[in-house]
Amino acid sequence: MSYFGYWGKAKKDSKSDGPDYHLLAYHSLDVAAVGWSLLNPNNKSCQELSSFLELTPKQLQHIFTFALALHDLGKFSGAFQALKLFDTKALHQFKVRKPYDGAKARHDMLGWVLWQLALDEGLDLPFITKQSLPSDILEKTLCTLLDTTWGHHGKPIRPGRLTELEDHLVEANIRHTKSFIEDAANLFQPEWPASFFTADVQRCFRQISWHLAGVAILADWLGSDTRYFPYKTDFLSLAEYWPDALNRAEKAIAATDLFKVFYVQPFAGFQPQFGFKPTPLQQWAATVPIAEGPQLFILEDITGSGKTEAALTLTQRIMAAGEADGFYFGLPSMATSNAMFKRVTSHYQQMYQQDAPSIVLAHGARDMEQSFRDILLPNRSADASYQPDEQTATVVCNEWFADSRKKALLAPVGVGTLDQALLAVLPRRHQALRMVGLHRKVLIFDEVHAADEYMLVLLEDLLQHHARQGGSVILLTATLAQQQRQQLVTRWLEVLGQPTNCEYNNAFPLASQVSSAGLHQVALASRPDVCRTLNVAFLHATSDCVATIVAAVAKGQSVVWICNSVADALAAYKLVSAAIPNPAKCLLFHSRFALIDRQRIEQQVLCTLGKQSAAAERKGKVVISTQVFQESLDADADLMISDLCAIDDLIQRAGRLHRHTRDVNGCYKAGIKDQRPEPLLFVHCPEFTDAPKADWLSAQFRNTQLVYRSAGKLWLGLRVLTRQQAIRMPEDARLLIESVYGEHASKEIPEALWQDELMHHGEIQRKTNKAMQQTIDWSQGYCADSAVKWYEDETDISTRYSDMETVEVVLLKRNAAGQIVLWADGQAYALALSKLKLPKHHADKLIDFAAQYPAQAEQFKQQYRQAKFTRFWLAEDDLNFEYSTQIGFSPKENPA
Repeated sequence: MSYFGYWGKAKKDSKSDGPDYHLLAYHSLDVAAVGWSLLNPNNKSCQELSSFLELTPKQLQHIFTFALALHDLGKFSGAFQALKLFDTKALHQFKVRKPYDGAKARHDMLGWVLWQLALDEGLDLPFITKQSLPSDILEKTLCTLLDTTWGHHGKPIRPGRLTELEDHLVEANIRHTKSFIEDAANLFQPEWPASFFTADVQRCFRQISWHLAGVAILADWLGSDTRYFPYKTDFLSLAEYWPDALNRAEKAIAATDLFKVFYVQPFAGFQPQFGFKPTPLQQWAATVPIAEGPQLFILEDITGSGKTEAALTLTQRIMAAGEADGFYFGLPSMATSNAMFKRVTSHYQQMYQQDAPSIVLAHGARDMEQSFRDILLPNRSADASYQPDEQTATVVCNEWFADSRKKALLAPVGVGTLDQALLAVLPRRHQALRMVGLHRKVLIFDEVHAADEYMLVLLEDLLQHHARQGGSVILLTATLAQQQRQQLVTRWLEVLGQPTNCEYNNAFPLASQVSSAGLHQVALASRPDVCRTLNVAFLHATSDCVATIVAAVAKGQSVVWICNSVADALAAYKLVSAAIPNPAKCLLFHSRFALIDRQRIEQQVLCTLGKQSAAAERKGKVVISTQVFQESLDADADLMISDLCAIDDLIQRAGRLHRHTRDVNGCYKAGIKDQRPEPLLFVHCPEFTDAPKADWLSAQFRNTQLVYRSAGKLWLGLRVLTRQQAIRMPEDARLLIESVYGEHASKEIPEALWQDELMHHGEIQRKTNKAMQQTIDWSQGYCADSAVKWYEDETDISTRYSDMETVEVVLLKRNAAGQIVLWADGQAYALALSKLKLPKHHADKLIDFAAQYPAQAEQFKQQYRQAKFTRFWLAEDDLNFEYSTQIGFSPKENPA
């Protein structure tokens, strides 16, 4: 047994004078044991994967476990072994020509080198050497398999030049590697059916290699947990050590709560499950036949129609049919995730027979809701990194799981942003782990209409890949354009090999189901109490908006003014605060608040305008907001002003006007007809004209044009509103949307606005091209060539397209003792609660805290590891910008 060696970890044993070593061979078996348990032949996941490869579950388990045992071959290199010197002859010490280089010659890359050299030496592998296979096919097939485990640090390896990398090795390393590979093969006895090496099966293997790569990452993380796999100094054979490793692996996996089997209740009916009678959409969800295999549902209905409960009903029925093991609810923003988390938490436990699984919420909202169970991998001692730029598995694991946004994907039930799911189709570190988290889950995406052209490309790619994995998806929307719906359906049908030349039903509301049986569509009715007409009036000057608000406040009404930019909201807040009798009754709500302040303001808005708000709380209150109001809040205004915006956004905003039925005093009462004066939506906009000038929008609404870009589409929306003089839902839903986004709508944009429209079309093309360039080529399998570039976990590659780059800033303050502390100092999750995002052109002009207080800045980065990619800002020292709990971030009126 000459290949036992140090694998990069040592800890001081307080009870002895010597270090406690974990030998490389044992760690390799620890990780293999975790993989063996994760691919248990009794698991549906293993059964599905093996069937796809024409293998038995046991064959797949043995083959992949063998590959996992070789994941750290690179640590057999003399350069890696030389990182630590020991005063024992039991461990080999090597002198190499080139020292270990964690940037250019990491151990994962050196594993590929040692494998190649061991192959050249002539490996004796059972069941393979007995087959007469061309060496090139054999080597290519095995490298494709091993790529999934060599990439256990979260990204595929990109092999370097063999001759250069050999300088990190000595001859003995190759002999030891060859011996270990052969011993591992004899231990696991992987069977290699001849069909495994055929082109068709290898094509299938490349498809599932993404899932196996994620399993390898997770196995390495769990197998590095020293609580369950303690360091050892005594020597055992692989066969002697293996049973103990298996036992420890089972305990380590059980402690995570990630893979426990939870039994789903058969759906008992809507009334027993939710306690109220179903809407037409909900009744359809409770009765539509659940198909076998992957299926896509698109639920289109107006705001307040119960789409969430319909989605949860479908999800329970899909899981009860054995087609899924959990679900992930993705929403457009963290704020909407907060609200949805509360709704899901109140219901999801009824979906299970006994114990309910863990539910995890996207990071930032944890302090808003403490009533959920959280999965936490046990705290483990952090290992010293091999080199400053190369962290150990446990360090990376702890950091990754400390971020609940990511952890929500692996939990049996997760609520978070759509972005966290979309990152699974971008070439970013740990992408494959996200893919494992989504496997056998129902993906529910709300407000899917909010996706722009860039996000839509990523969403389509995600849906196609999820369909290939056999997963199901439910999309919820109130304002999806027909072209978008057809595009999404077509992509799903393509994966299923079904005809795509379908006839589409243009009714609204509409429920669509796409499965191996094709496209099934049902026109539905809306719930009567959410069907309504909102009359529309137009205001063309800011002064008219202020006067309208002053008059409404005098009547005791509650008012919301939704602006299109933070700058416009700040200006409106100052004007309204100065105009109303009690400025304290005016509240500003936008995205440039630190999270702790944004949560506080959100709660204030809900107390003032939320469902249960009473007349005294609502009377004469004014909220000046941006798009965050329409995105996140179940709030209800007596009167609303909205700056002109895209028609689908306007419909969303209008959904917060008389959203809840109230009596004449303004108190919420279910089941009544609203007793307030007829609702009136004011649109703050340019005057409509059939012959607009080129600056029709930008002359008075510069920031609106910067946000929405297409003056032509805003003109189309204003035209249909001017003609209709109302928003009638649901009967006008298709008319309003298709008048702007229909196939031929853009041809009706006036000539004077076409120059801007052409620029807008060019931008759309840039968005789609960029998204297509950044997505992964799945057919290549898990390898470096599957993307132009693979990015780190915290980098600029994003799920959202923006030509205005944003920067995350950690807000600081001085406490009463004069010490510089986090803005949310003393709170749980103080770092997350002290963060705000700013446009880069503002962030770059902030006072440089690190230059002012270098020691303090370094102390913060050491104390808060997750802040290593963010910048700190002490607002009170800045001469150009300011921050307050009332107005958030803003430029100073008279900067230095």
